[in-house]
Amino acid sequence: MRATTLGEAKVGGALLLRLVRSLGIVENSEMRCCGVTTGQGLALLALKTAEPLAMRHVTEALGVSAGTATRVIDNLVRDGLAERTTNPADRRNVCVRPTVRGEEKVKELEECYQRSWNSVFGAIPKKRLPEVISTLELLVDAVEMTREKCCATNQTARAQATEGVRA
Repeated sequence: MRATTLGEAKVGGALLLRLVRSLGIVENSEMRCCGVTTGQGLALLALKTAEPLAMRHVTEALGVSAGTATRVIDNLVRDGLAERTTNPADRRNVCVRPTVRGEEKVKELEECYQRSWNSVFGAIPKKRLPEVISTLELLVDAVEMTREKCCATNQTARAQATEGVRA
């Protein structure tokens, strides 16, 4: 891994912030056009699995607390877009799956996303697309690697702080 200059990190960071904000605006707009909140839309997309999804997996997929995930799912159930089921072997294990209406909404969301991505990538010169895709792959890998290190570092710091409190 090569060292990054402060200037490169500053310019790159500013561009990433612009990208994240712009993507968030596009995502929120797509969700609103489909008649759901961003949280509901992301939950529906996460539920698009062959089997019902355990609530703990919904929480992980959304990156939110269990309480927040429960409220999002409550609203999807209320709106007839998802349903809860229990595991007969362990009734404490609540699973969620989209209803038929929810599956239709997932298709609608996916179509909206595809239109957006077609528009975004259509604005890039065709001969530069392979370079852009390759750069996006590098960026995603770097962010995921940094996230893993960050989480490990934060867990270590929390554990050391807890040990300090106990002492």
